[in-house]
Amino acid sequence: MHIDASIHRICAFARHQGWNAQSFGRAAAVPPSTVRDVLRQESNPTATTLRAMEAVIPHDFMTDPVALATSGLCAPILGKPRKKRRT
Repeated sequence: MHIDASIHRICAFARHQGWNAQSFGRAAAVPPSTVRDVLRQESNPTATTLRAMEAVIPHDFMTDPVALATSGLCAPILGKPRKKRRT
């Protein structure tokens, strides 16, 4: 499993379907908060989470990593960027 490619593919599929974290979570049996973090690319998801999310994506959906990377569909899709915390 190529983690970055998997996350980009998940983001692209969610955008393509018009799914939010709740919809994707329901389809993949993953908590919406976890899906939200993956879609915002703000977490380090487990292999189990990525496999569950990938399982709902058709095998022929954007399998070319170069096309996927240049598709514009791989950007975070939910909410506003978080402000950096003061340390």
